Amino acid sequence: MKSVFRIPVLLIVTSTLIFLLSCCRKNAPQKSQAPAESARQNATQLVSPKTNTVINCGDSVSIKIRRLNEDIQIDSLVVIAGKKSRRTIPGYTENIYWPSRGSRVGQITLQVIVYYNDSLRESHNAGLVVLSDIVPRKYNYRVIRQFPHDNQAYTQGLVYDNGVLYESTGLEGQSSLRIVDIPSGKPKKMVSLSPLFFGEGIALYRDQVYQVTYKSQVGFVYDKNTLEQIRSFDYQIKEGWGLTTDGKNLIMSDGSAQLYFIEPEYFTQVDQVEVFDNKGLIDSLNEIEYIQGKVLANVYGESYIVIVDPSTGKVTGKVELQDLMPKGFKGDYGKVLNGIAFNPLTGHLYITGKNWPVLYEIELVPAL
Repeated sequence: MKSVFRIPVLLIVTSTLIFLLSCCRKNAPQKSQAPAESARQNATQLVSPKTNTVINCGDSVSIKIRRLNEDIQIDSLVVIAGKKSRRTIPGYTENIYWPSRGSRVGQITLQVIVYYNDSLRESHNAGLVVLSDIVPRKYNYRVIRQFPHDNQAYTQGLVYDNGVLYESTGLEGQSSLRIVDIPSGKPKKMVSLSPLFFGEGIALYRDQVYQVTYKSQVGFVYDKNTLEQIRSFDYQIKEGWGLTTDGKNLIMSDGSAQLYFIEPEYFTQVDQVEVFDNKGLIDSLNEIEYIQGKVLANVYGESYIVIVDPSTGKVTGKVELQDLMPKGFKGDYGKVLNGIAFNPLTGHLYITGKNWPVLYEIELVPAL
């Protein structure tokens, strides 16, 4: 009898719930179907500069705003270009300029915020390309000495420290970190990387050697005396090429025109600059070395080194080293110039390349 009684009660309860839910749906407020025309239209338009405008660093860029409604009263403009450039302009006239002097070079976004009618605002962006205003100074060089170099070493990075030359080599199954005896060119100590990794640039930071890898997004930290691996780290940059340090941050290249500034404890990116000269972008930055406030960089496939101001990305100098290339190596992308180390006591550079049989000690001399 209990089972016979429960079935109709459940049916009644279920029917009641369905009825109530149906009523709720009927009485629920419907989403308004506002016509597209009701969306607020822009009150102003950025007439200039146009996106993709190319300027030289130091140029004054004209900013022109068009009012799209006669009732608009522009109260002020704020012009922002990067983290450090912000300018507030009360009111509005036809003669407003953004002075690009002191700007970083490369691709930047110029943001113009328009404040109008006391409490309203809107923002406009224009992407600009800023060329360097510096004609790179040309340097010659003088060969001081030359030493043997392991012609099986696919050189990816060089670092000199108190008489010790560290070298990183690449290629899967052949990658290593070495302490090299300069007079003989032979390794005093060497650790091999797992065949999974393609070794790339190195930097010496606080008695530890940091090494990045090509496409694995994994790096390693070693004791500088024993080359014993201390730890590994991950990073977000897709490719590791060159590595150096300014004493505070690590600086990394990835084969593009970018230099990335990396906090060395957790390997997080804190900044980046794009490298340009007075003619355009300098792509394929490879092995890099921080020297007395500048970054010297090999350009992959080229026989010259560029000297870069890392605070702005401007190329300030260039040294052509074509005559140092071993005979028959020109045009061979597996045997390109790659490897820069600096001896602060003499001011000399150590220069070599991938699978080169020779290591050069040179002195840079400004061209007349």
